[in-house]
Amino acid sequence: MLAALVGCEGRPLEGASAPPADAAVGTRSTFAVATPAGLIGFSADAKELGQIVQLPVGVPSSPTLDPAGKVIVFSLSRVAEAADPGSDIYGVSVDGTDLRLLLKHERPNVFYASPTFDRSTGFLYVHRRAVDLSDLRNPAASRTLDSVERVDMRSGEHRTVLTDAAEPTFSPDGKTVVFVHISHGEQDGLWTARPDGGIPGPLFKTRDTFVFMQAPRVSPTGREVVFCSAGHVVTQRSPPPAAGSAGGGRLAHLGVPSEVFIAPLDGTGLRSIATTGDDVVPAWSPDGDRVAFIAQGTFYVVSATDGAVKLAQPIAFRFGDPVWLH
Repeated sequence: MLAALVGCEGRPLEGASAPPADAAVGTRSTFAVATPAGLIGFSADAKELGQIVQLPVGVPSSPTLDPAGKVIVFSLSRVAEAADPGSDIYGVSVDGTDLRLLLKHERPNVFYASPTFDRSTGFLYVHRRAVDLSDLRNPAASRTLDSVERVDMRSGEHRTVLTDAAEPTFSPDGKTVVFVHISHGEQDGLWTARPDGGIPGPLFKTRDTFVFMQAPRVSPTGREVVFCSAGHVVTQRSPPPAAGSAGGGRLAHLGVPSEVFIAPLDGTGLRSIATTGDDVVPAWSPDGDRVAFIAQGTFYVVSATDGAVKLAQPIAFRFGDPVWLH
């Protein structure tokens, strides 16, 4: 299967690539945030600066930066189009120019999302979800196929590297991909693998499991991964902490509020840095010291060490997917 890769480097869009009225929005922004209203630039103190680029009709999500830090790559969903629902991968220069379609869904009900780069090779990796609605009598799990695809933007080569996999994220050295594993149509925790898909297996060596998780992001240091989860379950109580220790953790909750967790990339621990009222998409600061996310209309920046709130700024959007530009 070959996706509709639009040229080795993508192509500019006619009538859709005009920069915003203030073409400096992206270059003045600390954050780019994918919202239902488009790709919006925000300052370091989370003040809205405006549209980074005028997008085609659709809803952007999961923005990331290319390895050079000059292009914002994101997914654009067009589920409202009854004749051809799906989502594609786009790229735009940080200054709002040169909007390009990079990867187009090849048939209805194919959704490309969660773009990420292996910075050691420059390969683009994406989550592909294909939904088969031809016979609704089949079990729901059998009608949906999730995979992680590797795209070489220079040659146009595109192939599947992981099946039953979603939402990939790479370590900076390119040696490890972390992803959400899918089993029988349901999430089955965070797994790791080599970039070619080899040696896949669960990340956690603890007894932590999760009902729902999303948006894993490996830190710029390569030592930790942050993600959002609801329904955290510890299957067995940990032994009480030793006298004088910094704490023994707490029994995780089941259900309603989501949490933002950070775990070492070796899977030997877990800590919660924030409890949110809804699922969020976390973003690392370039130095790996802070994590940003948007929850219930507030833009938060918290310490990656202990969750101390560094910024809590109300904004006009109840939710959004941020990426830290610099």
